[in-house]
Amino acid sequence: MKFSLSSPLTRRSFLATGGAGLAVGCSQTPSLQLVKESFSLLAPSDSTYPRTRQQIDAATYAQLGVRIGNGTRGIMVLAEKKGEDLQWLSANRIMLLTRRGRIVKTVGLPTDLSGCELFGADLLEHYDFAAPAVPSGILRRRIDIGSAFGIPVQSRFTLEGDETITIVDQRIETVRVREDLDSPDRKWRHPNRYWLSKRSAMAWRSLQYISPDMAPIEMEVLKRPA
Repeated sequence: MKFSLSSPLTRRSFLATGGAGLAVGCSQTPSLQLVKESFSLLAPSDSTYPRTRQQIDAATYAQLGVRIGNGTRGIMVLAEKKGEDLQWLSANRIMLLTRRGRIVKTVGLPTDLSGCELFGADLLEHYDFAAPAVPSGILRRRIDIGSAFGIPVQSRFTLEGDETITIVDQRIETVRVREDLDSPDRKWRHPNRYWLSKRSAMAWRSLQYISPDMAPIEMEVLKRPA
């Protein structure tokens, strides 16, 4: 079953296409492919999405734009919401679980993040859009990647300043935050970045490293959850 971008699409029908007629596998990296086999029209380039702002706003479900490294951009939909935990699903059953904008679990990637336990003050958890501030101390975590468990990672936050971003023709005022990751055990150092709303606790855009073996995952909220 295929849909054109001009066809009406519900969240149920979108998710139903995930198990039918898809020849996409985890070996196709860095591109997630995502919705490319679900729609008859592909994104015109790696820098754009296969849907317009009008089509995104007309949908009744929340949508997340995703890209791995320099791969093609695709769209995931919100399958489930439990408190602060949002489960996003692609047409080929790749799953991202986010919490306040941070990726805490993945399924279906070449190297999955299967667990993430945080210790200390997390800027994303305590973000005050009215008066953004960096928490004191180091945020420590233990993460499970593939068959490796309990990998220690520590990070510090830096406020990089205000920035107005555009996501599919929608201009948004944000505060850009850098999170410097350091895992001495894995000799792994990378910066995550988050673009946080100046009007709410929403993380509109982020660029996150979840594994030493993978390119960063870029996420953009195309349509926010209700």
